[in-house]
Amino acid sequence: MLVRSNGTWRGGTVVGVITLAVSGVSLIGAGYGTPAPPPVVESSASTGLGSATQAPASPPVGLSIAAISVDAPVERVDVDRDGTLIPPSLRTASQVGWYERGPTPGETGNAVLVGHVDTANSGPAVFYLLGRLKPGDLVTVRRRDHSTVTFAVDGVRLYPKQAFPADLVYGPADRPQLRLVTCGGTFDRATTTYSGNTVITATMVSWRAAPG
Repeated sequence: MLVRSNGTWRGGTVVGVITLAVSGVSLIGAGYGTPAPPPVVESSASTGLGSATQAPASPPVGLSIAAISVDAPVERVDVDRDGTLIPPSLRTASQVGWYERGPTPGETGNAVLVGHVDTANSGPAVFYLLGRLKPGDLVTVRRRDHSTVTFAVDGVRLYPKQAFPADLVYGPADRPQLRLVTCGGTFDRATTTYSGNTVITATMVSWRAAPG
């Protein structure tokens, strides 16, 4: 995943500019070679479910998406010295990465979670079926403070790598939003990269505080 960050987040608002390298999010597919199912819906229609009040900050520790049988731990990911976002290791392709310079899921703004679509060694990875999500499907994030936040999918789209929607994914938002990103499109065996990225947009619909 090649994302250049020239700023930091404060309270859900981006300071500076986040720009995307020309090659897009290219390191989240690593050569399994069997294309993931394409997005069934290329939509950004409203779910009609509204949004909940924002939750206090707390890092994500787990992600559940019942519609595609995902139940995965979440680790922090950050940028390297060059400002390039480092995805989860291929050795932990069953895990999801949270971009820790952005909002935590449930805060106002776009919380960004990334995951591999596949790997050469283990085949389908955590976000292999991400493109099968539909508007209205629910995504639940477990947080370190033992609270949970639930989001409803608004849109499912496949973008060419050269047209990655950096503003949509990393830009500011006025309510709690979630972005799920993985590789998609056609797999190029020569370069072991995919031609595009599947991007899920979702809006928070509930927040459940920690028990007790």
